[in-house]
Amino acid sequence: MNNTGSDAGLRIGLRVAQYGRSWPELERAALRAEQLGFHCLWVNDHLRTPGRLHATPAFDAFTALGGLARSTRRVDLGTMVLSASYRPAAVAAKMLSGISAIAGGRLVVGLGTGSDRAEHAAYGIPFADPGERADQLETTFAVIREMFGSPRGAAAPGLGTGAVNLPAPVPAPLLIAANHGRLLSFAGREADGIVVAFTDPDGVAQRREIALAERKDGHHLRCVLYVYVLPRDEPREADRWLRDEAAALGTTPARLTRWLGTRGLVGDASEIRQQLDEHAQAGVDEVALVLPNLIPDEAIDALADAVLPTPPPPPVPAADVRSAPRANLVDLLVESHRRAGRGGQLAAVEGDDRRSFDDLAERASVAAGALSRAGVRRGDRVAILLPDGLAWLDATLGALWLGAVVVPLDPAMPPERRSAALDDCTPAAIVQAGAEPGCLTPDDLDGPAGPPISGVLPDDLAYLIYSSGSTGRPKAAMHAHADPAFSVESYARGVLGLTEDDRCHSVAGLFTSLGFGNGFFRPLGAGAAVVLSPRRPTVRSVLDTVARDRVSVLTAVPTFWSQLARFLARHPNEGSLGDVRRAVSSGESLPALVADDLRRVAGLELLEGLGCSECSNTFISTRPGEPMPGLIGRPVNGVELRLTDEGGTDVERGEAGRLWVRSPSNTTGYWRRRELSRETVHGEWLRLGDVLREVEPGVYRHVGRADARFKVDAKWVNPPEIEAALLDEPAVAEVAVVETQDARGLSRVLAHLVAAAGHKPVDDAVLRRRVAAEAGIHAAPARCIWHPELPRLPSGKLDRQALSALD
Repeated sequence: MNNTGSDAGLRIGLRVAQYGRSWPELERAALRAEQLGFHCLWVNDHLRTPGRLHATPAFDAFTALGGLARSTRRVDLGTMVLSASYRPAAVAAKMLSGISAIAGGRLVVGLGTGSDRAEHAAYGIPFADPGERADQLETTFAVIREMFGSPRGAAAPGLGTGAVNLPAPVPAPLLIAANHGRLLSFAGREADGIVVAFTDPDGVAQRREIALAERKDGHHLRCVLYVYVLPRDEPREADRWLRDEAAALGTTPARLTRWLGTRGLVGDASEIRQQLDEHAQAGVDEVALVLPNLIPDEAIDALADAVLPTPPPPPVPAADVRSAPRANLVDLLVESHRRAGRGGQLAAVEGDDRRSFDDLAERASVAAGALSRAGVRRGDRVAILLPDGLAWLDATLGALWLGAVVVPLDPAMPPERRSAALDDCTPAAIVQAGAEPGCLTPDDLDGPAGPPISGVLPDDLAYLIYSSGSTGRPKAAMHAHADPAFSVESYARGVLGLTEDDRCHSVAGLFTSLGFGNGFFRPLGAGAAVVLSPRRPTVRSVLDTVARDRVSVLTAVPTFWSQLARFLARHPNEGSLGDVRRAVSSGESLPALVADDLRRVAGLELLEGLGCSECSNTFISTRPGEPMPGLIGRPVNGVELRLTDEGGTDVERGEAGRLWVRSPSNTTGYWRRRELSRETVHGEWLRLGDVLREVEPGVYRHVGRADARFKVDAKWVNPPEIEAALLDEPAVAEVAVVETQDARGLSRVLAHLVAAAGHKPVDDAVLRRRVAAEAGIHAAPARCIWHPELPRLPSGKLDRQALSALD
């Protein structure tokens, strides 16, 4: 799919054509737009059809919104624009409250003054002068805000006192549609944003400038552009789309196209994207794109292909599901424990600071309020670039509280990788430690409590987890609010046996898939406490944390466990691991020698697991009391596996095969990586890059990565098998095997090694003989290079791209 002006952060909405349509036609078009990934569906507020189609049947705004609130599941719903001169303000507020309740907080309200004299006359409603209509708008605005904000007894001008508006609605963003000074200034002082219609970028900038001049609180001013659009990569096709409307107007498709060009965006995909970019640079945050009323639904697909940068979300089941706060991930992690009477129980530790689940809820609400005031809305991305700690927890839970999408990123990532990640996820807010224009710091996440927990749908996007980028361009797996619950039950409770008495610490950072799981949502979901540390992990710092905070479940990558085993062999009396009842290794293959060393020097049994960001779970694991040296164990309950050849045919037991996983927590795809999503996601199954061998029924060995295997002398080479053979040599502490070429350009094996403490590098011939005996002569290293240490990514995994530069 083509990328668009939304790369600059634009939210793309579609005006629903409620004119000249039957309800099934309108609903079908709206559901298609939601499935394609439009952010908002907008409806006009007219008592009769506007423009030049006066005799065309129409659905009014409240009828259309009420129906769409029941039919849709995740898309926001907006009025464009609700006329303050049509009806009493309190009646409008009441109707909007009902729609907000049905839609679960997805409502956006645009207010205007009305501009059609004939329409007022048709319904016997006086059409006042501009000043009076502006007064009516300001009164309506005050009444709606008061009735939404004080549902048990609202009081506002023209309303009286004690007006009840229950059940309490979810407060909706209030926008003002204005072209001139008075209402733009009012919007700057009072409203959440402005609506600008049928104007060029200069007009946008001028109107924003007037409103921003009145903005005293520093909060973001939302700016929505309402504009016609006609994608016409194929002019003949566009003419066909316009045929019915042109006939109704007594004109031709060509003339109608020219008129549309004076009121909006007409052109091929690249031209429309360029125009959207120009409006974004002028300050537009989102657009409400208006296709002509009688255009067929296929034009919606063409428009989506032109302007939407992300893959469409999966189709929503037809079941009558409603968005609700209990579907929000925050409920699993925090609120469920408070309802069970465990609000005062320890939930998080950082140094001397302790937080209960009640504390987490309070701080999350405060952070949500600050993010909301900064302009973050449900569905927006929030990038978290903070060290592991309570501030990270506040920001993450606060974003989830709002229904926003959390994007945890490495705070120490190089500038170019940071820029690439932020350009990819286009966050509405960035939370980081240091003050920087356009970014929030932990100190900014303070103030009054925010709105109630946002109601969401189980399938709504909750977080993006970027891969560590060990090979190629990093990619972000998308996960819904419902996904972590399966991991909590199947792995946290089912394998690790987590209880509310546990304290869990992950050496892998919270921005990694492993850390985000074992250091954040799995412990909290199971009612255990998370132990957090902003310090760069070393063996000594981790031992200090484990001893001070009585860590009972410790998670790390194999490299750390190897370093720990060597450290304790040299310093047997330093550090205490007496409280650790579960030690977990994941992230890459665990050499059997490392597990043996740790068992010998520390008395710890390592549980090895295989997980991935695509599953947001450890889906294969060994079990406590069932050591399996060199194996990764059995699938967790509820997960199905297949091993296939490259053509997708199942392999026989004992043969190496590409791993396929079916799990309730599987990703629906990669953010903005449609082609890669198609390669990986196959219905309920994920086709992963890991190569496994089923050594006995239901028990697996990790052979390597499909993208890391290569052929030598027409025979496959699996680096992990060679690495395991080399680690049997006492002089070798660490090893990484990669492909190289000899002088004639033929593929050969290159081994990068680190010597064990007290040992010197051994002769290459010794290593070649060892590998040849176990894996075949073709797998023997052509060269061996010794290093003080191997390059690693922040996650602790080997940096194979950096290794290639060491050849």
